Amino acid sequence: MVTIGQVAQRAGVSVATVSRTLNNSPAVKPATAQRVRQAIDALHYVPNQSARNLRRNESRVILALAPNFSNPYYSRILTGIGDRAWELEYSVLVCNTLGHANSEPRFLKMLESHRADGAILLGCHWDYGWLARFSQQSHIVQCCEYVPDLDCPSVSIDNYAATQEIIEYLQQLGHTRIAMLGADNQYISTRLRRQAYLDAMGRKNLEVRSEWYRLADADYSFASGQAAARALLAVEPRPTAIFCTSDILALSVISAAQELGLEVPGGLTVTGFDDVDYTTMVHPHLTTVAQPCHEMGLRSVDLLLAGLQKEKPASSERTFLPHCLMKRESSAPPQSTKTN
Repeated sequence: MVTIGQVAQRAGVSVATVSRTLNNSPAVKPATAQRVRQAIDALHYVPNQSARNLRRNESRVILALAPNFSNPYYSRILTGIGDRAWELEYSVLVCNTLGHANSEPRFLKMLESHRADGAILLGCHWDYGWLARFSQQSHIVQCCEYVPDLDCPSVSIDNYAATQEIIEYLQQLGHTRIAMLGADNQYISTRLRRQAYLDAMGRKNLEVRSEWYRLADADYSFASGQAAARALLAVEPRPTAIFCTSDILALSVISAAQELGLEVPGGLTVTGFDDVDYTTMVHPHLTTVAQPCHEMGLRSVDLLLAGLQKEKPASSERTFLPHCLMKRESSAPPQSTKTN
């Protein structure tokens, strides 16, 4: 096995110079660095990455905590995280928290033992005050969900603005009986979407009946969405449009409507949120809000490594990426207002 000493001898420099060259130190003159790299290539020298990491007190591992692996929304974000980490020669350790609030602290202890250099959290509850202890000592980025008062960087879309846009679109189509199907969780996105829905309806002086708001399970499961959808569709007068806070829930509403013989969008308009792949796999193609999931994953890694380079936890930086309303087949004017 070729040693760093042999590289130094061939290049005519000290071992310290070889080490500085490997670490891209600006203290090494370009001509010297070139000579060292030529010696490395000639001898086929492979640095001991584990030893280098130990000396630098780094692992080159990023911890990614996700509440659900089966939801394609999270998988697209995780793909972005993995792609950027690969480009920058980092490994990603993905952990499934199952949405349990006590899971994150257990995984984040890996930061304290230096088994990971930083963490990206995909499922922070809005009231995670305990996260401050970790964010003050370690490098953490919140992705898609965040704690509003926490001094810690985050990447998401503007959930309030996106919801306002889709509710106003439904109103422009002529819908006045607009219901909402959300999820029983503690995410900031859920709170913002609910508030935006209420505000958009209030500005038009439209009634918001308590029966027109239902919650699926915290993980947006299809089965719980179907049960909530059946309750919404049993209300009299029945809503003419249902705004859903995820595409999975929107598809569960379409399924429940079809069981009742309701056509979508003929008898009911349905909208989703996220724009995951299967929104256009079957008809009707789903009207939804597209989130740049892959880009959110990329930007999360960029923010995390920017903090690592500064060698101190990054301060609060709210990054809001652009969303896009995708108008498709599942939305139309209510039947009474359609023109012949």
